[in-house]
Amino acid sequence: MAQPKMVAIDDEVEFTKTIDSFFGNRGYEVHVALTGISGLELIEYHKPDVVLVDLKLPGMDGDQILQQIRKHHPEIKVIVITAYNDGGKTRDRLLALGAFAHFDKPVSSLRDLAEAVKRALAQPSTSQPQP
Repeated sequence: MAQPKMVAIDDEVEFTKTIDSFFGNRGYEVHVALTGISGLELIEYHKPDVVLVDLKLPGMDGDQILQQIRKHHPEIKVIVITAYNDGGKTRDRLLALGAFAHFDKPVSSLRDLAEAVKRALAQPSTSQPQP
């Protein structure tokens, strides 16, 4: 199997360093971005299998990024990670928009996140762009 590719988009530098180190040490090709725009550029260039994206970002937020990925790259699995808690309404909305999974910050277990990434990689991809 080819090395899985991941893009992590989060404006918290320490979090992206943690993701890069954790997944990089487990055989993933990891690319990180601190803004939504640069994240979308990385997605276009690297064509990752999985994207980890923060919901609250300067400029383009996680909702907009998710919608762009679903529209242009429906085969990419998106896992949203956010500190925003509203009793599950946002999680339900993001899952309805096509997010593969949702995690709250701080991420209590990188192992749980890694398991979600593995499940995302194992799920068959859709190949039709969303309208």
